[in-house]
Amino acid sequence: MLGYLYVMNLQEQISRMKSMMGFINESKFFRRRVNLDKVKKLIELHADQVFFETESYEQFKYELTLRAVEAAINQDHGLEWEDLPEEEEIEFVTETANLFEDTIKNLYQYYKK
Repeated sequence: MLGYLYVMNLQEQISRMKSMMGFINESKFFRRRVNLDKVKKLIELHADQVFFETESYEQFKYELTLRAVEAAINQDHGLEWEDLPEEEEIEFVTETANLFEDTIKNLYQYYKK
């Protein structure tokens, strides 16, 4: 009985490690694949269209960055949005939008005039 519990505990630990490793590998998905220089250029390229499709600065900031990140991944790796890990994409897009805050804010102000 004790040996059985030990084996089950060991299997549970292995299972946890595998799922943790999957999370760790997945968490690097965007960082390994996205060229931030390309994203910045795509942000500038898509700003006009996204401005007229959004209703607030926060929506503009997120949607513009999302479009740029997805376009960069598609161009470089042939992946579509449905191929991407959704939760990590949201987190990465939010971080990237904050990284390019000044550029995005300047574009928003330009189109707002």
